[in-house]
Amino acid sequence: MRKIFFTAFAVAAIIFMFTVTENLRVENSEPEKIFDTHEPSHEKILQKQPENWWETNILTATGHGTAPEAEEVTRRTKALAKRVAMMDAQRKLAEQIAGVHVTATKNLVKTQVEAVVKYFTVVSEDYDEFGNCTVVLSVPIFGVNSVAQFAFPRVDKKNFPPPIETVNASGNYTGLIIDCGNLELNPVLSPEIRDENQTIYAYDNLERQKVLERGVVGYVAKKSDEDLIFVKTSGGKNIFAQIGSKIFVAESNSRAGNNPLVIKVSALNDDGTCPVISTEDADKILAENQISHFLDDGAVVFKSNRIRGMRM
Repeated sequence: MRKIFFTAFAVAAIIFMFTVTENLRVENSEPEKIFDTHEPSHEKILQKQPENWWETNILTATGHGTAPEAEEVTRRTKALAKRVAMMDAQRKLAEQIAGVHVTATKNLVKTQVEAVVKYFTVVSEDYDEFGNCTVVLSVPIFGVNSVAQFAFPRVDKKNFPPPIETVNASGNYTGLIIDCGNLELNPVLSPEIRDENQTIYAYDNLERQKVLERGVVGYVAKKSDEDLIFVKTSGGKNIFAQIGSKIFVAESNSRAGNNPLVIKVSALNDDGTCPVISTEDADKILAENQISHFLDDGAVVFKSNRIRGMRM
């Protein structure tokens, strides 16, 4: 009887010690589990998704760094998390820079990408309660220390070709809008406008400094169900208006101005990057430019219902 009693007591003691040990293990492991599985909130990630470069003329990248395990958040743990976040953001920024096409077949080479990344600006730097860091970095497409500085080498400037046929020009146009309709337009930094015989507008027709400041052309989304063009963003909504309307004239920030010459495209060449127009339309553009010089100023906009990579 005494043997049975001691055996039961021993079993009970073992079960008790196992239970206490397991509870302690779980309690001690919970902070580690939180650190290992912590991720930034989905909402914050969505808020910092990069826009299309042709919409904002800027590239942004978000980097995340997890703080090392520690009993408390310190300046050192935050610094370590920031270092990881910065490396993450720079890597993502380099990928975006490498993904911007100069032409349909040309991108920046590795050494150029690495040079551009060095010019990053810190847009924001945030920490959560655990010391994990989120940073947002950016580099401009155009301007000082931009992608454009490496995408556009110095070249000998060429004159625009003369019109093939004589055209009566009005001289009243402020710019040029190339309407690609439902053709899928592929934005690149250095597109061309061509007719059936020749190139009538390209980088080597322009002054390099002007191109570095705002590019060869601007891109704009056209509302597909109506013949409207994007004017501005107001109250978080995109505002569209008809070209020539009072709203367009008063509010448009288009680089083509408030009285643009609008030309419809017949085709897109070079993987959707270069519009092709008729010889008659090319003559019209070239004749008007001889008076108004809007091509010289780069006052050219490509618009389309379908822009590759577009988020509306």
